[in-house]
Amino acid sequence: MTVYRFRILLDHSEDILRDIEIDASASFMDFHEMIIKALGYSGLEMASFFMSNEDWDKGEEIALMDMAEPGQESVKAMSDTKLNEMVMEKGDKMLFVYDFLRMWIYYVELVAVLKTEEAGDLPKVVLAVGNPPNENAEPEMDMSDFDSYGDDDDYDDEFGDGSEFESLDDYPDL
Repeated sequence: MTVYRFRILLDHSEDILRDIEIDASASFMDFHEMIIKALGYSGLEMASFFMSNEDWDKGEEIALMDMAEPGQESVKAMSDTKLNEMVMEKGDKMLFVYDFLRMWIYYVELVAVLKTEEAGDLPKVVLAVGNPPNENAEPEMDMSDFDSYGDDDDYDDEFGDGSEFESLDDYPDL
């Protein structure tokens, strides 16, 4: 039997990771449920896996359910897709997005492919570091990528304070 060991990591100010071992032939739904359990989340939110590359770019989606309308291209559903159909070798990467309003994004990497004679008690958490944030909290935003105009006075100097605009009250026909 082939067992996959995945490392699930949240990009957060604190180290938060889980290593999960799961049967390679398990479905993405089984893996989703184990991740939710390992993080202590309710599982009531929508979620998707996205295949990824070395740069963690989003690739093909494996969704909790296929919500494509007739005529739209459908996506793979977690319940119908086996892990070993999409993930095959150590180093393969995925993104796990949980709650599309809050956008909890976890980085998932296959860190080991193990051969064993017995299934044991899979899936299971084999390493847990840190406490995940409450699923209803807002994810931390890294604002370092955004340029700042400085303080409000700098903005007013560049764009004016708005006093040069005419009032809509001056136009009775509007």
